[in-house]
Amino acid sequence: MSGKFVTRHMLRSSVAVCALLVASATARAQELQASNEVEAVTVLGEAIYVAPSAVPMEVTQPTSVVQEGFIQNNIIPQSSYDDIVKFEPSVFDSSPNGPGLGKSETLSLRGFQDGQFNVTFDGIPFGDATDLHHTSSALFIAHDIAMAEVDRGPGGGSTIGKATFGGTMAFRTRNADQDFNINPYGTYGSFNTLAGGIAVNSGSTAVGSGYIDVQHENTDGYLTYSAEHRTNVLGKWNWDLDSTTSLSLLASYNQEFQYTTQGATLDNIEKLGRNFALNNDPTTQAYYRYNPSFYYSDFYYADIKKVLGNVTLTNKVYTDYFAHVYTESKEPTDTNPADNSLTIYPNVFNAAGYASSKGTKTKDIPGKATNARFRAWGDTFTGDYDMGFGDLLFGAWFDGQHDRRNSYTIDLTTNLPAPGKNGTAYSYDYHTLNQTWQPYVEFDWKVTDDLMLTPGVKYTDFHRHAYGPVNKGSLTPFDYTDNYDALQPSVAARYTIEQGWNAYAQVASGFLAPPVDVFQVTKPHGLRPEKTWNYQAGSTLQREDFTVSLDAYYIEFSNYFASVQIPDSNDTTFVNGGGALYYGVELEGQYVIGDGWSLYGNATSNTAKYKGVPVAIAEAPTYTGALGLLYDSRQGPYGSLIGKLIGPRYGDDGNAIDPVTQKLIAADSVRLGSLATVDLALGYRFGAVMDNVSDFSASIKIANLLDNRQISDYGGTQSGTDLPLFFTTAGRSVFFNISAALN
Repeated sequence: MSGKFVTRHMLRSSVAVCALLVASATARAQELQASNEVEAVTVLGEAIYVAPSAVPMEVTQPTSVVQEGFIQNNIIPQSSYDDIVKFEPSVFDSSPNGPGLGKSETLSLRGFQDGQFNVTFDGIPFGDATDLHHTSSALFIAHDIAMAEVDRGPGGGSTIGKATFGGTMAFRTRNADQDFNINPYGTYGSFNTLAGGIAVNSGSTAVGSGYIDVQHENTDGYLTYSAEHRTNVLGKWNWDLDSTTSLSLLASYNQEFQYTTQGATLDNIEKLGRNFALNNDPTTQAYYRYNPSFYYSDFYYADIKKVLGNVTLTNKVYTDYFAHVYTESKEPTDTNPADNSLTIYPNVFNAAGYASSKGTKTKDIPGKATNARFRAWGDTFTGDYDMGFGDLLFGAWFDGQHDRRNSYTIDLTTNLPAPGKNGTAYSYDYHTLNQTWQPYVEFDWKVTDDLMLTPGVKYTDFHRHAYGPVNKGSLTPFDYTDNYDALQPSVAARYTIEQGWNAYAQVASGFLAPPVDVFQVTKPHGLRPEKTWNYQAGSTLQREDFTVSLDAYYIEFSNYFASVQIPDSNDTTFVNGGGALYYGVELEGQYVIGDGWSLYGNATSNTAKYKGVPVAIAEAPTYTGALGLLYDSRQGPYGSLIGKLIGPRYGDDGNAIDPVTQKLIAADSVRLGSLATVDLALGYRFGAVMDNVSDFSASIKIANLLDNRQISDYGGTQSGTDLPLFFTTAGRSVFFNISAALN
């Protein structure tokens, strides 16, 4: 029996099982109607609080929640947000510079890549103005996060965002402590990492409560010459203005410096070490001082909530900013001085308006200087009307972005611009203005005490205006506008089979507008938006000493986007790669052993492929899994031993355009094997160790305990040679953490 047949048979069987659970729920509920048994879940609840993931009962799609207990016990306070969710079902995270250090090179969910799923911060969707991606290391830190919720589904009509079809990673900041305290904390460990912070909690006052948290981190990183320095500041204030009105204010600022790494060739990995990235040789393009990056970001919002009888109104006004200012050599992975070559054309125009075609070729270091920044502003409005037999949700989201980007060729040897044939050194210089409107309505209809139906619909309208003196690819002035819109219906059902056991099913439509790159070719062509239909069903069972959740999903894509290289050019563009299919089965559970001990595990089978051709979507693992043993005494010692398994995948799925059809020529390329790592965390809460110290704790976190340094991710190809580039798993690292609460 073929592997494909087995996979399809398993998927169909799992969907059938989940559907049967929904269909048989009525009969089962009638059998148990006379029973008044109520299961005690206190013990399980305590274990779930410190588990890598908890599965809520009141959901209509596969959902995993990382609670504050796990974040505090297992995640380094200065870690980036990708480190918080890496153990979740169907999640793949690649952080080659160390756990929570530097940016995540790959963060995927069910095979969807960053930019194809939603990321929210206190309920606000955000992402880069070009393609919705995120630089995880330049944003908020784990110390300020109280909860992370990973929704592996499109949500309902009230789920706002530009790419909800791939799911949502939602991060929520913590609130202030009830009592005044000063919380200093620090980390020291591998890769010469030293970090420290201090949080000041106001406690309850006449005008609310809040806190401010300031931290700074320095690290050399696991990769050679890949140092990182970052500072994070976040303040939050909550105020109950009266018995029916509350106000929340938040402000954050983040600044990061790091040296850009893009992987290494197999030859350099073999000769120079598994952690090779950059070097200290100024005669090569891999010299680290040629490749500095500066990141800046901020986030501000004001959130007001008002209760008017049976109606709750919430309005949140926000703005966020992101900037990436950097220089880099033409090929930062190149260690051969013989490859240095830069042609400089005189900046003198002839009668036709072009510079002289005669250039001077040197052995100087070729590079580029880039400035990319955007400011977003927006508003989310939500109304919740309790009608007795159900809740009517209605609202709208508006988001606007002004994006400004330019990049020019630079001679890194002389630190001067290097003009090209057209008389300018710029490879692009443009603005984009993006606007998204997304009104919605959704109704949670309590058909019976056990059955909830949730129909909903949202309308998305996306408008982009791109213009500037130098377009990428053509190097000519341009002024383009495009508008994309879609109606996105959804319907979900949840049935309570018995106390602590439910089943659900969901159907929803998804939509994503094309990235700005579609304009950045010599002959720009129209691109249809991505559209999806998501189907999924599942069931969750919770008892006194265990919980288990099973779901199956099937997602059909039309007009799938693919990034490809333009023939005879170093530029890339996006094309509609035809259709694509994503489907799989996900299992998650936890068992309470007793006396503070518990087991956690998840396992998934995931398929992501193009329609009509046997080609897998790049960077989509065929399976994932996690298994962990956890202990928490609630007062004294705590610890965990957790392993993560990532299945094989392909790093690339094609890099050519058919000259006739202008469609993607897809092919599986660069196979990456399965990957397993194990993390260990141990800690102790000492409590009040002296006067004015109400709490003191110390912990140790050992990431990649077994020191697995295998090739873990694909980094593209080296320009000029087309040699593949790779990242390896960051080696074993040890971090010591301390935290105190001073009164």
